[in-house]
Amino acid sequence: MKIFAAVAAQISKGDKMIRGVKASKIEEKTFKFDGDKLKNKLVYRGNGKAPDKRYDENCEGLSLFIWPSGNKVFYAYKYVQMFNHKKNKLEKNCLYKKMFRYQDVQGYKYRDAKDKLKEALDSLKSPVGKDNSGLLFKDLAKRFLKEGMEGARLDDPDLNYKQSTKTRYIQYVKSILLLKNKDRSRIKDLTKTIIYKNKPSNKPIGDYLCSELTLWHAEVLRERLKDSPTTANSCVQMVSVIFKWAINNDIIQCENPCRNYQWRTANPFKAKLFDEDTAKLKKHVLGKAFDFHPHFITSVGLHLFMGQRSTDIFGLRWEQPSSEEEKNSCSGWLLDGWETAELPSLFFWDMKNRKGAKIHIDRDSLSLLKRLKEANLREKNKWALKSPYVFPQRKDPTKSAVSGSYQKPLAKLNKTLGFEKLEGDNISRVRGKRKIFSWKIARKTFASEVARNKGGTELASRKLNHSSPAITRKSYIVPDDEEMIIENLYEKNLPEKETTVVIKSPWNKKEDIDKE
Repeated sequence: MKIFAAVAAQISKGDKMIRGVKASKIEEKTFKFDGDKLKNKLVYRGNGKAPDKRYDENCEGLSLFIWPSGNKVFYAYKYVQMFNHKKNKLEKNCLYKKMFRYQDVQGYKYRDAKDKLKEALDSLKSPVGKDNSGLLFKDLAKRFLKEGMEGARLDDPDLNYKQSTKTRYIQYVKSILLLKNKDRSRIKDLTKTIIYKNKPSNKPIGDYLCSELTLWHAEVLRERLKDSPTTANSCVQMVSVIFKWAINNDIIQCENPCRNYQWRTANPFKAKLFDEDTAKLKKHVLGKAFDFHPHFITSVGLHLFMGQRSTDIFGLRWEQPSSEEEKNSCSGWLLDGWETAELPSLFFWDMKNRKGAKIHIDRDSLSLLKRLKEANLREKNKWALKSPYVFPQRKDPTKSAVSGSYQKPLAKLNKTLGFEKLEGDNISRVRGKRKIFSWKIARKTFASEVARNKGGTELASRKLNHSSPAITRKSYIVPDDEEMIIENLYEKNLPEKETTVVIKSPWNKKEDIDKE
C-alpha cells in the first residue's frame, strides 16, 4: 500500500509540473506581451548562437530578444526600403534598434518599453547609410572587385562589362592600386616618398581614406607612373571608375577626386614590321616551324593575316556554342562549312564596339586552321582535343588562351627571326627590352598593308572594325615615304589632241603702232 501511495504521489507531482511552469512556457514567435509572461514564461529556444526573437501582438514594432545567456533585451523594429548593392535594386529589410535590457524593476519593464517605442521607431524612419568616412581606398577597391563588375556598365546601363574589360580592370586594381605586383621596382615607385607640387607624398594611394583623396592624389599617381604614360592614364581612370560606382550606389558620400582631372592624350603609337621582316615572318609561319609549335604559330598567323584583336582571336571556338554559358565564355566561332566553303568565315559575337561581325578567312589563315586541326590528332597534341577552343590553355583546356599565354614563345620568335627595329615609331613604351613583334604590331602591320596595297584607309578601318577611318589613320597607318614621291600628277588629265594656244603680245596692238 505504501508503494502504491508513493507512486500515486509521484504521478500527482508530475501532473502538477505538466500543468504548471513547464507546461506554460511560450514557444510562439508572436504573442501578446504582458509582465507575467515576460518574467516567468519565456526561455531561450535557439541554436546557442543567435538570439531567440519574439514579437508583441499588442504593440507593433516591439520585439524582445532572448539571448543564449538568458538575458532579455527590448528592440524596436521596422521594415524599410533599402538598396541591395549585390542585386542592384531596392528591397524591404527589417531594421532593429536596441532599447534596453528587460528587468523587473521600475524603468525597465514592459510598460517602459511601450512608452519609449515611438521615439525608437522615429529614428528608423530614414535609415542613414554606413558612415564610410573611415574607409580606406584599397578596401573600396576590393569591394569593387567583388561587386562592381557584376552589374551594368556605368556609361551604358543596357550593357554589362565584357570579360576582357573585367580582366583588365582586375589587373590594374590588383597590380597598381593594391600593390600585388611581382615587379619590385614598380612597388618601390608606388610607395616611395616623392615631392609633387611642393607637397610630399609618402604612401600609396590605397592607404588613404576615401574622404581624403583629392585631385592632387590622382596627379601623384600619374607622376609615380610617368615612365608608362598609357598605364598611368588607365590607372587614374580606374580610380575614377571605382569612385563613380561607389557614389552611384551610395557606398560613399564624397566627391570623385578625378572629376577635374586633365586627361593627357598619349601620342599615337604608329609602327609596323618592315617589308622584309614581314616576308620573313610569313615564310616562317607557313613553313616547317608550324610542326614544332602548332598553336602558337597559328595564333601568330591569324594575327598577321586577319588583323583582329588578340582577345577575339584567342577566344575563338571550333564550333558554335550550344548554350548561353558557352557563348558568354568565348569570343566567337568558325561558321559551319568553313573547311570547304568557297568563302569561309568566322563570327565574333561581341567585339570591342559591342557589335558582332562576320570575318572572312583568307587562304593563308584557312591553311593554318586546317593544319592545326590535323595536328591536334597527333599524340603530343591530343590534350587540345578536350577543348572546344582553337587556342586552349595547356594547364586547363576548358579555358581559352589569353594574350599573355605565349609570351615566352613570342620573345623567342623575335630572337630567332632577328627583329631589331620597326618602321615608324619605335620608342619603347615599356621597361626593359621591347619585343619588336607583338600581337598589336601584327594588327598595325595588317592595317598599313591593307591601306597601301588594297583599298586605302577606308577599307583598313572596316577590316579592323574601327568606328571611323580617322582612328585608323591616326593610330595605325604608317606613312610610306615612297608615296610622297609624286611624278606626273596631272598626266592622265591632259587632253589627248594636240592644241595650239596663240598668245598675243600686249605691245603689238595696232592702235599703238599707228600712233607711233
